[in-house]
Amino acid sequence: MSNIEKPAYPQTYEELLALATRQESVIKTLKSTLTFQQNKTREILYSIPLGLLVVNDQQRIEALNKLVEEFFGYQSEELVSQKISVLFPDVTRLEVNPKPVQVLGKRKNGETFPAEIFVNEYDSQLNFVHVQDITERARLEKLRQDFVAMVSHDLRTPLTSLRGFLTMVDEGAYGEISSQGHRAVERAQSSADLLISLVVDLLDAEKIENGDFEPEYQETTSGTVVDRAMYAIQGAAKAADVTVEKDVTNDVFWADEDRIVQVIVNLAGNALKFSPAGSVVTISAGLEGAGVVFRVRDRGPGIPKHLQSAIFERYRQLNQPKETKKRGFGLGLAICKALVEKHNGRLWVQSEEGKGSTFCFSIPLLDEKYRT
Repeated sequence: MSNIEKPAYPQTYEELLALATRQESVIKTLKSTLTFQQNKTREILYSIPLGLLVVNDQQRIEALNKLVEEFFGYQSEELVSQKISVLFPDVTRLEVNPKPVQVLGKRKNGETFPAEIFVNEYDSQLNFVHVQDITERARLEKLRQDFVAMVSHDLRTPLTSLRGFLTMVDEGAYGEISSQGHRAVERAQSSADLLISLVVDLLDAEKIENGDFEPEYQETTSGTVVDRAMYAIQGAAKAADVTVEKDVTNDVFWADEDRIVQVIVNLAGNALKFSPAGSVVTISAGLEGAGVVFRVRDRGPGIPKHLQSAIFERYRQLNQPKETKKRGFGLGLAICKALVEKHNGRLWVQSEEGKGSTFCFSIPLLDEKYRT
């Protein structure tokens, strides 16, 4: 026999009435809780700082929040049950994609604007669509692109010509100049070099951000790239009264040789800027695991630990003592990081305040797809 206790059913009218009353109370409580949760959810949806659409599998709008109303100029009741194409004329069907997708939005008055949407699946029949009006961002991006184009076309060529002219003056192509004149020309050359390097950094940053750069792989050696970099910085090292030493094993690897030289020159140039006169900067390279690791070590002021990740951000420059403050856009390390990562490598820094810094980057020896 079963030991399961059978439920006690009401035996009288009074007991049945009491049970019905209790059930009615429970239902009322559940209904009140559900209403509260629905209102709370509606408040959250209306208050989040993004436009939000709920779209069904027929691509029709089921709900929207206040920001969507503001973006498009509609009232909520005007959009419910409408096709999503009413708001985004070029979109006939939404595809789930948590990454932002840029589309063209259309307001009630017919005006169009750039928008960004994130489509997330709620269930098999509903999608949540987050919407951002990126008009201001697009305007600023256009200004940035125009600025870079201006730098490229209106500054780079005349600066290069000016640098060449100064070199000819310094070499006596237009007659002998005094020692004081040579010093003045050297200062002008240094200023021209600085401007040219800033222009190059801007253009490199633009290429990398737009995805216009891919490494041109070739076989090279760690010794070759370090020697080329040291030759490029010898003038700056002399001017800074800093000795540059190397400790390199001549390992073969595949990479875009010019770009790896560019990374070393940039790191070594930074090391020279922040090294005290009479000190030593060391460039080392050697095989470690399945790659070559390069290190550039200086004896400068070092970098606080909590700021060591920030230095690789674009346009980010750390506060330095007045005597070591250098001019620039803060693009150099960001470009180095991007170039190294394009080679499937990694860039990092080891530093302690008052004890200098060592910038390191690794490059894989060889990727099979670049053998041919």
